[in-house]
Amino acid sequence: MLEALNVCLEVDAPAGSEEESLHLLREVQFTVPHGHLMAIVGPSGCGKTTLLKVIAGITEQTEGSLKWEGRDLKEEEDLHPGELGYVPQFSVAHDLLTVEECISHSMALRTQLPGTEDFEPKLDKILAITGLTDLADRRIKVLSGGQKRRLGLALELVTNPCLLLCDEVTSGLDPKSEAEVTELLRVLAQENPRRVVINVTHSLASLEAFDSVLVMYQGRLVFHGPPKLLNHYFSVQHPEEVYLRLTQRESLSWHESWQKKRDYYEKMLFEKAAESAKSATHENDDAHEAVAPEELPNVLSQVFTLLNRRWTIFRRDKGQVWLHLAMLLGFPLLVVIFALDGIKPLKQLSQRQDSDVMFEMQQKAQHQIDQLNAGGLVSGLIMLQVVLVTLMASNNAAREIAGERLILEREKLGGLSTSAYILSKVLFLGVFVLAQSIWMGIFVDMITGGLPGDLIVKLALLILVSAAMTSICLGISGMCRTPEKATILSIYLVGFQLPLSGAVLSLPEWIEGAVNPFIAAFWAWSGSLRSMSDTAFYDAVKKVTETNLVSPELAAFVLMAHVILGLSMAYVGSKGSQWE
Repeated sequence: MLEALNVCLEVDAPAGSEEESLHLLREVQFTVPHGHLMAIVGPSGCGKTTLLKVIAGITEQTEGSLKWEGRDLKEEEDLHPGELGYVPQFSVAHDLLTVEECISHSMALRTQLPGTEDFEPKLDKILAITGLTDLADRRIKVLSGGQKRRLGLALELVTNPCLLLCDEVTSGLDPKSEAEVTELLRVLAQENPRRVVINVTHSLASLEAFDSVLVMYQGRLVFHGPPKLLNHYFSVQHPEEVYLRLTQRESLSWHESWQKKRDYYEKMLFEKAAESAKSATHENDDAHEAVAPEELPNVLSQVFTLLNRRWTIFRRDKGQVWLHLAMLLGFPLLVVIFALDGIKPLKQLSQRQDSDVMFEMQQKAQHQIDQLNAGGLVSGLIMLQVVLVTLMASNNAAREIAGERLILEREKLGGLSTSAYILSKVLFLGVFVLAQSIWMGIFVDMITGGLPGDLIVKLALLILVSAAMTSICLGISGMCRTPEKATILSIYLVGFQLPLSGAVLSLPEWIEGAVNPFIAAFWAWSGSLRSMSDTAFYDAVKKVTETNLVSPELAAFVLMAHVILGLSMAYVGSKGSQWE
């Protein structure tokens, strides 16, 4: 049984508002018996979805309490992820996966069934009860609205939840699809006598299929009773007229009127529920036995599932595959265009005094020109490698979390570990970090005849700067609500790398000291150039830059700090709630 006792939700008012706070929910009180299907209806903005999120634990009420089977969900403990099913308004699956793959992955993330003999029968049962058997091999992107609603329900049934919350799963559907989904909800409510199914809907067309209807108006509960009494209570001929009727009185007046009659109407609901429960008991004596919720898989199991799913999506996204190949092969070619003639070795200036003074001066001048040309070429090639590697890193990670934010929110509610999620991203993106950085360094080194300095050191710094930018952009993606915002911020971040690195123009010392710690490109570029200190090119490089170069060890340390910072941002951003 689900009980709401004077539930209130108060939030800060928007800036510029005359009021200090907004009351989204006011003194909401109702009781829902087991084996019950309830509709929450009301005009737009009346608090329907807000109430559902409070029940689900997504949003915490500011006053009042919610109880499930006598357990206070705020004071004692939240529902186990296996006890709760939440179907949001939006699509909850990746477009490039099939229906069967989505359900299988959900089972792997939320149960320990994969690899057992119960896995296939459970999968087949979920497909059958939701009417998706014939669509099992169809990709999500080609499903209709009604089919996606069914899939959303299927994903929650993997744990056989006792409290199933649905947000607008029948909205926007044609009458036939709406009736089918509503009937499915009714079947799910009757299938498990301990289950409560609640559906938020704006439509009043199929209310007769529900056991009860709860009407919200301006954050207040104004009716909760059998659908057949809805017209009588509001003195209307048809349910569609209820919304217009609500506008004829203040919400407080409706609420006070309902409080006087609430006991009578809810008594009727419990009498009906008792009759249904008695009938169900005769059919199955074990119907009311408590069933333990599904045990969650361990972190490593979730990581493996997420990684397998992510690679499947990547392989099927041909646009992304070709883009990554184009960058992997094209960016190194772009670097070597500037060094097709190779890097000519620097000749040592003769220390012998020449009797021809003019010739000696010409020799020194030519040597200085050669130094400037060589230093500029080497410095430019290193920086171009670094900037292009950071650009690839930004492309890899900018949309990685924000692009599937809403799916992540639903899966966290179902028990997904944030640590498992971030670790799966690290392993997936790590492949691109290694491939792009190592190929960039080796290819450029081969074509140019060998850049001065230790190749291993330069490769290590390329890997670290790629990992640093990948981590920071992953952190930005985790903090942002939309992939568009994450992409823009990541592009800006990469765009500032070149001008603020000091590789092109020297910065004033007070600015250089302030910005250098945050410019990953500076550390990879500077550390790589410093690794040439035992070659003739180091003096040449120093001729073309006034920026203080740092040791490879210090550069590696700072880039590792960037990695840690970025992953911390990604973890905090992913763990925080960003529901719509």
